[in-house]
Amino acid sequence: MSKVKLNLLFLCLFFVYTQGMWERTLFFLPDATYIVDVAIVAFIVFQFKWNPRTPGSKVFFAFLLTAFLVGITNSDSISETFLYTRFTIYTYLIYVQVYNLGLDTKTWFRLLKFSVWMIIIQVLGSLYTIFFLGEQIEGYVGLMSSSGGTTATIFPLFVSSIAFLYYLFRSQMLWKEWLILLLVFLSAFLVGYASGKRGIYFTLPVFFIIVLIMAFPILIKSGFFKRKLIGIVSITIVLIPVLIFGIFNSRGLNYSLSGNESYSEVVSNSFSFAEEYESATDEYGRTIGRSNTTTQIIDKSLSDPTLFISGVGYGTTKEESTMLRLGYGYGLVGFTRDLISAGWIFSVLAVIFMSLIISRNHSVKLGLTKILRRLILLIFLYTHFFYSSDFTVSLKINLLMVILLALINSPLHKNASLEVFTSNRLIK
Repeated sequence: MSKVKLNLLFLCLFFVYTQGMWERTLFFLPDATYIVDVAIVAFIVFQFKWNPRTPGSKVFFAFLLTAFLVGITNSDSISETFLYTRFTIYTYLIYVQVYNLGLDTKTWFRLLKFSVWMIIIQVLGSLYTIFFLGEQIEGYVGLMSSSGGTTATIFPLFVSSIAFLYYLFRSQMLWKEWLILLLVFLSAFLVGYASGKRGIYFTLPVFFIIVLIMAFPILIKSGFFKRKLIGIVSITIVLIPVLIFGIFNSRGLNYSLSGNESYSEVVSNSFSFAEEYESATDEYGRTIGRSNTTTQIIDKSLSDPTLFISGVGYGTTKEESTMLRLGYGYGLVGFTRDLISAGWIFSVLAVIFMSLIISRNHSVKLGLTKILRRLILLIFLYTHFFYSSDFTVSLKINLLMVILLALINSPLHKNASLEVFTSNRLIK
């Protein structure tokens, strides 16, 4: 990869993970949101590299063809089709570039270190929201966003789960590694807390347990588990009061709390709230929970041939006519958003396409990277089917994801992958 193209990739990382800061600095001018698009397109187009052997290429073209045929069927313009699918297109084309333009090991360490710092600096945006503005604002997600809140759950989930997996597979931790991991976890928690998101207090413990279960056989075999046992217990002891604090101070979860409840009562109340929320309806009888909205949309699509085949058009999910017709008021996730917009074929291809670039490996086979792929796939599936559209409406998760996947999946990066995951150079 040439120096110019590499610098454009650094620029993409910087603008994606500081987009919210620029939106606020420029007083939410409409053009401010396209600063990310300009950086991304510049990186992709400059010295464009294409390799048909890149994982997912055939499904990607099937996805594109379906997207535009659906657009024609629904009388959507080419620009409407592109605007709806552009972040999925960006995701794959960025992956293709990094996957096929070989980076040497030294450059990979530079890129990964910069990515870690982009995670850590989210602390600044969160502290600004908490202390300067003095409130929790759902749309303010660190320095990343000023317009969407679900990223404040998925971003912490993504980075914390990967950081925890990294910790489990490190035989010995240097003090710098401890410090960096602490800052990553702190950044992740504050992003969720400052945005007032409730989901993080449920998903994070669950995914930590999943990571531990997936890693357990390898940790036992390698002898790492006994070394990590004290650390795991310590993390658990710290995590429980942190989660309780977050629940007490999170909008919605704390509405029925007096402040005198025990830990078990707080947890019980929060689960009761979540269960009620998932099956809630509004005053018009429309679904507003994610679970019942998903069930509603799938049922409607199976009885409506037009909805099943081509959906009702890009950009229609927030139209009152569509919401009334399908009986939902809130609670769309990535899959149901695609289903309403473009039908089942489009929606299934999107899932297959993302699953392929995550799981298809042509590089070294390490226990850590094997679990990392599974973890990323689980986070994608959970998000896309049960929580939000974060993997299809922005690059805030996808950019970090495809950089990691290009490192662990590309045959051009075998040596770099081995060095990254078997040395401590990442923190030097």
